Amino acid sequence: MKRFKKTLKILIVNSIIFVICLAIIEIIFGGWFNANRLNRLNMLKNCVLQYEVSNLYNDQIPIIKYSRDKYGLRGSYLNPGEIGILTVGGSATDQRFIRDGETWQDILQNNFQQAGLAIVVANAGIDGQSTYGHIKNFEWWFPGIPNLKPKYILFYIGLNDFYKEAGLECDGLAHVRQSYNLEIKIRQNSALWHMIRTIRGTYEAMFVEKIEHRFIDFSRQHWTDKAIQCNYDFMEKRLDEYANRLRILADKTYAIGAKPIFVSQPSRRYQITPGGVRGQDSVRFYDGHPYNGVDFYQMMRKLDNVTKSVAVEKGASFVDLASKPIWEDSDFYDFSHMTPEGAQKVGTLLYEALKNKCTDAEKTSPQDKK
Repeated sequence: MKRFKKTLKILIVNSIIFVICLAIIEIIFGGWFNANRLNRLNMLKNCVLQYEVSNLYNDQIPIIKYSRDKYGLRGSYLNPGEIGILTVGGSATDQRFIRDGETWQDILQNNFQQAGLAIVVANAGIDGQSTYGHIKNFEWWFPGIPNLKPKYILFYIGLNDFYKEAGLECDGLAHVRQSYNLEIKIRQNSALWHMIRTIRGTYEAMFVEKIEHRFIDFSRQHWTDKAIQCNYDFMEKRLDEYANRLRILADKTYAIGAKPIFVSQPSRRYQITPGGVRGQDSVRFYDGHPYNGVDFYQMMRKLDNVTKSVAVEKGASFVDLASKPIWEDSDFYDFSHMTPEGAQKVGTLLYEALKNKCTDAEKTSPQDKK
């Protein structure tokens, strides 16, 4: 009996210590008493990192520098008030393994400058983020950047939202809930919940969807020109919810005095050839429905058409990079992420698409704006 009491006492004491430690973690890193929720966005700030990229693509200098400033942005500007175009997206926008100065934002800005347009392009991409996170950026991140008043917000989107499940709680972001809901409070404020969600998302990206950064030898892939599915009606609920999130993003963009630009993302899970579309022949599943690379192309076109439709509805610009047949194996190091050659193409194509839309930009140097 004494042994049982001693064991029980140890368990109780350890449980109390464990709970106290959890409480301390939540107080320090959670958002219960602090309105700053940037840690929930998986965002890096005020850092300079070096990456070895020789395992991803060929480069004369295989060590690249990746930096984000104190506001969490990538880019070259003197103060946030100079930013003319703010780019928002996931890892294909962030470009973790493209060096400073060679991202598609850098290429876009350089093209504007060469044309005499002093349009500063800043990178607010976050690895793994979808439109769910983009919406939260307007609440948790952008308001804290002093003097941030971009004329345009460019959303480079599609691929991450393709994998988002329908019916998630996040689709209620447009509504302000008046009633107290403990589950929602925990999701919004808990550091531990955020950590578990991040680990789960990383696992799904790496081992389920396999969309992590890795080298793909496209010459060794097996391709097909035959789709598995006859129609894609099973996407409708997801597409409807995606459209609603795009509407929220457009409204939030206009609310801060900017104009939205939506851009579709190319992928190397398919190839657009003169003879038609070829896709990976490996089979994956979408809500229980098998699909291959040709299906993926057709499904992404449905998603991109929703993007275009909402852009028209909201008076936003739409640039359809995904449908262009110019993409080559050398533009990608995996199915979703681009090499410096691909980034060069993206930046150049965006410049060609936007140069006439950005006529209201001042033809002066950034220093002259002070």
